[in-house]
Amino acid sequence: MRQTTIILILFLFSVSTLKGQYDQRDKKWYIPNHTKVQFAGNIGFLSAGPGYLHGKGKLETDLMLGFLPKSIGGDHIVSLTGKMTYSPWKTNLGEELTLIPFSIGPYLSYSFGSQFDTLLPNEYPKGYYWWATSLRFGAFIGGRLQMPLKSEQKVKGLDFYYELGTYDLEFLSYIQNTKYLSITDIFSLALGVKLKLY
Repeated sequence: MRQTTIILILFLFSVSTLKGQYDQRDKKWYIPNHTKVQFAGNIGFLSAGPGYLHGKGKLETDLMLGFLPKSIGGDHIVSLTGKMTYSPWKTNLGEELTLIPFSIGPYLSYSFGSQFDTLLPNEYPKGYYWWATSLRFGAFIGGRLQMPLKSEQKVKGLDFYYELGTYDLEFLSYIQNTKYLSITDIFSLALGVKLKLY
């Protein structure tokens, strides 16, 4: 737990340090546009990482490092997630706030640790497990509220967002057990904040 927290803090510090070395005029392609910090959402109890904007700001890609402490999840889990978010439209709520009512996207998450397998273990009969326990593919829908900050500050704006998401095994469990599972049983809520750097 302590080691993961230190890694997460160093990860965020390195992103903010990179940002401080450049301004908009000489921004290199590898310098992130933003940093996100997220609570829950199937990619860790807490996750954070840098992200990039594409497609006139409607498409985002993020790389999130997440952790789930043993006291909450029954096992200590560290994960790395690649995530895309598409937000087709926005509406202004006055001069200071912008609402993005709808976002959608997929993610692919990898969990580190000896308790997870990327290749199927040999000790089980063929066909017993057909999925890798270390990889999860998921999808989500959500929305966000954007708030600009003064341009001379390092952080140019804040987005507060929510996501409702599920992943492959949860979805398949629902399909196979519709008598016992409700569609709401397979979705989890994520809350997060995005710090705009550029």
